Amino acid sequence: MEDYLETILLLEKKNRVARVKDIAHELSVQMPSVTGALKTLKSRALVEYEKNSFINLTPKGLTLAQAILRRHEILVSFFKLALGLEGDSAEYQACQIEHAISQDTAERFSKLTRWIQENGTTAPGSIGD
Repeated sequence: MEDYLETILLLEKKNRVARVKDIAHELSVQMPSVTGALKTLKSRALVEYEKNSFINLTPKGLTLAQAILRRHEILVSFFKLALGLEGDSAEYQACQIEHAISQDTAERFSKLTRWIQENGTTAPGSIGD
C-alpha cells in the first residue's frame, strides 16, 4: 500500500492529478489491482477515490506518503554517496528497504550521509576505492 501512496504523491506533483491508469503504469500492475488497492486506502481514510475520477490523498494520506518518499530519498542518497551505487541500483535498493525501516532509522541514514558529504569520505567498496 505504501508504494501506491508514494506513487500517488509523485503523480500529483508531476501531473497535478493521479489516475488509475497512471498508477498502474508507474507500478507496472493491472488497473484492477490499482482499483482494489485504492478501495483499501479509501477505507483507511488515506485517499479520496470514486470510480472514474481522480485520486487525491487525504491529509492523513499526504503525511504518510511524504514520510515514505522522504525515507526513499534518504536511502537513495545514502546508497549513491556512501556505497557508490549507480542510479537505477540505488533506486531499486531504496524501494526494497524503505518500507522496512522506521523514520528514525532513515533520519540516522540522513545524518550519516550528511557527515560523509561534509567530511569528503566514502565507505570501503564505493566509487573511488
